[in-house]
Amino acid sequence: MCPWDAFDPGTVAFCEERLCAWVVEPSNTWSSLAYVLVGAWLLTDASRRHDPRLGVASLAEILIGLGSIAFHGTGTFVGELLDQAGMFMLSCLILTFAAARARGWAPTTTALVYVGSVVGSSAFLLLVRPAGIPLFAVQLVAGLGWELVHRSRSAEPATFLDLQRGILIFVTAFVVWTTDITGLVCAPTNHVLTGHAVWHLLNAVSIERLYRFYALRFSG
Repeated sequence: MCPWDAFDPGTVAFCEERLCAWVVEPSNTWSSLAYVLVGAWLLTDASRRHDPRLGVASLAEILIGLGSIAFHGTGTFVGELLDQAGMFMLSCLILTFAAARARGWAPTTTALVYVGSVVGSSAFLLLVRPAGIPLFAVQLVAGLGWELVHRSRSAEPATFLDLQRGILIFVTAFVVWTTDITGLVCAPTNHVLTGHAVWHLLNAVSIERLYRFYALRFSG
């Protein structure tokens, strides 16, 4: 019997073959540390700026990493739920910040909408287990698309450069993610550097660019 057999398995499987071990997907697990390390670095920057919004952005990256470690380390649905909750912290943050800018929400309203959307999205996953990735994708596209609309109307489009760089890195990462999950580029016994691990590494940088975009916006 393997260490995690008593738990329900996750609904998503990537290319890397799962081992009968305490860490079932070594490459996908350890590459998730990139989120934690970059997020911790950003958290120190946020503490110097004394802006709780940036603190939440950096914490979202850290929790994405910890959730990803929980999922890829165990292959369980509990781990998947933690992984998706971290991802919702990011996608809901992007969407909420975009809405707050467009609607002129007060900080309290922004915080309530953000917390409610993260909790609601995570709870929905308990009802419809395979819904995590599609829901995250809808939120992410809506939030980033809204920000690009802001850019098209902005008198200072240069302030959106870090956002554009982050999106470019994310799109590159998504292409790699797609080749991995579909098996198009796949070596299941490779536990050193998988396509999904590359997705983790690139997205850690992509979120760092997003953080820089927000830091510039909030400083003004």
